Amino acid sequence: MTAVEAVTLDIDRTLCEYRRSTEDLLAAAFDEVGVEPFFSAREYRDRMSRYVPRTDTKAELREACFADLAEERGHDRAVGRRVAAMHTGLRDHREVDPVPGAREAVAALAERYPLAVVTNGAPEMQTPKLDELGLADAFETVVHAGYDTLAKPDPAPFLDAPDALGTSAPATVHVGDGRDDVLGADAAGMRTAWLRRGDEADATGRPGARPHFELGSMHDLVEPPWE
Repeated sequence: MTAVEAVTLDIDRTLCEYRRSTEDLLAAAFDEVGVEPFFSAREYRDRMSRYVPRTDTKAELREACFADLAEERGHDRAVGRRVAAMHTGLRDHREVDPVPGAREAVAALAERYPLAVVTNGAPEMQTPKLDELGLADAFETVVHAGYDTLAKPDPAPFLDAPDALGTSAPATVHVGDGRDDVLGADAAGMRTAWLRRGDEADATGRPGARPHFELGSMHDLVEPPWE
């Protein structure tokens, strides 16, 4: 098997989490607009990827998604757009906390490998998170999937990152918590390390790839399981 020469990591729910959950923020947005909630945070997450190719920013994505959901649930599309605008106004991308063990994992990995980020998210969303975590300088490159290239789970962003690091996908391990991390990285030919979350018992949830490594926490990367 090809030796590991580089590591890429996801950001959201892998390196950090918002202090205010999407569920709480969405509830507040509905309340501020003065309408009863007509979709859940999970429904929003499940639809996000389909809007990435046709929107330029996360705010535009949210507006398009919420407008469609409003129409489907019998509301005017403008109501969805108002909820989206309120959600955007309430969210501060600097208000994040590190996932337990994330800083230690990045420090340990950076001593061994060149690192990159592969994240579904616009620069204006993701750069403040890395700055707040104090991790921006740990990564040689950041691939903003859906903006620099196609969104996860397409393999394109997972191919771009090793190329920028001067290595290949088979010589790279990707670390992430989501299905799209596992499926996209595997399709690119990477090895995958899936961060198992308590609210998601299966790494894929659909036919396709299985992770090469499962992590109980980010602390598991202080001594990487592939070594």
